[in-house]
Amino acid sequence: MIPAHIEENLRMFRKETYEILGAKEHTELKEKKQDGKVNLICTAQGELLIFPSPEEHVLPYLDGQKKGTNACADKFLFKLDQESGTWDLHIMEFKKTIDTSAIGKSQWQFTMGIYNARAIAGFLGIEVRDIYLYSGFRNDKLTGNQSLITLRVSNNRDAIKKIQQWKEDKYVLRVDGESRVFPHQKIQLDNEGNGNISI
Repeated sequence: MIPAHIEENLRMFRKETYEILGAKEHTELKEKKQDGKVNLICTAQGELLIFPSPEEHVLPYLDGQKKGTNACADKFLFKLDQESGTWDLHIMEFKKTIDTSAIGKSQWQFTMGIYNARAIAGFLGIEVRDIYLYSGFRNDKLTGNQSLITLRVSNNRDAIKKIQQWKEDKYVLRVDGESRVFPHQKIQLDNEGNGNISI
């Protein structure tokens, strides 16, 4: 059960901006962009509080005229740990194709997603324990012809770091003025953008 004080604060939110799932319930996490539609079936392994469109609700205090301030990840999922009363934050970003450019953009969207998700958590009274990142994609250009990829990025240390992080399932993000390592999970989608995940 979601704690009463969080449910009380949630009543101040517009109902279409969040969804609550109980254990073994599922929902469809969608992305409607024409060139990269996604329909990810998410099954809850415990109590989940989902914000399906945070990129449409970034902090209004931020100066939208400054580059990157309106960036945000595609989905926030808070999972309650009943024993401790703390929550794990799961952040998803969808890309049609993964390459070094997409990784760079995703990493910034994840960073801004963390800040925006923590703002929501602070308002609701949610204590965030751990943060997990997910990338949903159809095409992966980084696991193809390795010699060709290596040749292209051999003089670009930044690109090499991005590829290494992608392969090692972790992203290093600068959060709160320091570099932090976050676990990162790949979600392979089919050609139509369909997939499944359990959280």
